[in-house]
Amino acid sequence: MGDSAAADAEKAKGNALYKQRKFAEAIECYDKAIELQPNDLVYYNNKAAVLVEEEKYEECIKFLQDALAKRYDMNDAVKDGASFEKCAKAYVRMATCYVRMKKFDDAIEMYQKALTEDNNRHTRAALNECKHMKEKHDREAYINPELADEHRMKGNECFKSRDYAGAKKEYDEAIKRNPNDAKLYSNRAAALTKLMAYPDALRDLDDCLKIDPKFVKAYSRKGTVHFMMKDYKKALEDYEKYC
Repeated sequence: MGDSAAADAEKAKGNALYKQRKFAEAIECYDKAIELQPNDLVYYNNKAAVLVEEEKYEECIKFLQDALAKRYDMNDAVKDGASFEKCAKAYVRMATCYVRMKKFDDAIEMYQKALTEDNNRHTRAALNECKHMKEKHDREAYINPELADEHRMKGNECFKSRDYAGAKKEYDEAIKRNPNDAKLYSNRAAALTKLMAYPDALRDLDDCLKIDPKFVKAYSRKGTVHFMMKDYKKALEDYEKYC
């Protein structure tokens, strides 16, 4: 049996053990395959899959980085038409590790490297999903109710001094810091009403009521906005809900 066939045999054993979640034994098989065929990334990717399952993310990344660093010394692999797909898979594995560690910038970089090797729809979809996860993570990391309250109070001071643009700016920041506080949307709607940005004010008041349907003051403010827009029927309906 040649080295290639022997390596594939070890890989097959490793795959069977992997499915049985016998990870230590699977790694032994993949290590033997790597020993037999050190220039074929497929065996490195198999071992990396086990490391991901074992949640050894840092170890997995280092292992694949070392494997990829040898890429241009792998003459046989470079001649292999599938080598680009194998490299892409290694980058995707590293991206998976970074995602699970919530290191989204690093994950995005790995997905982008994978796409330069093999531009396929699955990796593009994973990259887009990672970007959405990063946005959500960044928003949540930004949330701070105490800072939101500081900006709300500054906004109130601006409003009292008739600096409505300044008030809106402070309420904008307060909402970013605490997007689930209904009162903040109502406050910003009041500033927007003074700035005659009526459609925006209505959107804020609708958001306010979605968060807290019992926040009846929002109906009074909606009534004022509709009145200013000369939609008297809706204004009356809003005032009736307030009363």
